[in-house]
Amino acid sequence: MKTRLAVIILHYKNYTETIDCIHSALKQNGSGYEIVVVDNGSGDNSLKKLKEVFAGAAHITFKRLKQNTGFARGNNAGIRYARTYLGAENCFVCNSDIVFEENLFEELLAAAVKGVGVISPAVYDREYHKQPISVNTRNPYISMLFSFLYLYYQSVIDRVKERLYKLLPFLPVLLSGLNDSPKPSEPLAETETKKKAYCIQGCAFLLTKEFFSHYDKLYPNTFLYCEELNLAVYLKKAGIKGIIADTSPVIHKGGQSTYSQNNRERILIRRKYAKKSLLKSLPLLLLPYTGIRRI
Repeated sequence: MKTRLAVIILHYKNYTETIDCIHSALKQNGSGYEIVVVDNGSGDNSLKKLKEVFAGAAHITFKRLKQNTGFARGNNAGIRYARTYLGAENCFVCNSDIVFEENLFEELLAAAVKGVGVISPAVYDREYHKQPISVNTRNPYISMLFSFLYLYYQSVIDRVKERLYKLLPFLPVLLSGLNDSPKPSEPLAETETKKKAYCIQGCAFLLTKEFFSHYDKLYPNTFLYCEELNLAVYLKKAGIKGIIADTSPVIHKGGQSTYSQNNRERILIRRKYAKKSLLKSLPLLLLPYTGIRRI
């Protein structure tokens, strides 16, 4: 059995958003689509609720992982099932907090030309502001190194601030009006002033037949963040590209168009995970194409 496209939805606890995402996938025009929902170790009754809502619905498979294995490994479980048991030629990997219009899958498949391994749609936040491209670079090697150095620099600055705040508890109040931290999308996200050879949106991307002629999964050694950079390195090693297609809008509910100081704790947690992921990703820069294929 051959499936033109399998959509891999990684679910974790928030079943209301996952329900909306599944409904978007079910409404797609065209045929030859399958939906694989991977419960990434939610440990609650959210998977049960999803199965109840979509009881009897065709073309949906639910898979449960015993524990939260992270973004890459969770999606890899869905990709492996879709490729092995559904014969999926292409896999659309997406966050559970996105919704999209009825023609998206056909638009993405129409953009799948020779030499392109990853295709991302046009992504907007819930206020309909266009989101920056997660990775938009000519050279993912340099982007990975600079992102790593940037995050280590930021961690030093954060430690200095923490010590100053302990010594001078009134200092955060004095600085409360200053936006001294980057937006949540930086430094890994870059502006869309000019699209480069490796463009990937982290919340939604299509892995094409061309991609699967080289690789069978995402880089599995990270838990959260930096997956797009790893994917860009994969593409460069294989001599193929990643593009942003001119599609109908995908709405990323978790997308943020502005930064506020109230988000500072979330930013610090994000940097912590991103730094760990980048540290585990650096070996990719030294591995040859054949070595990456064996991971």
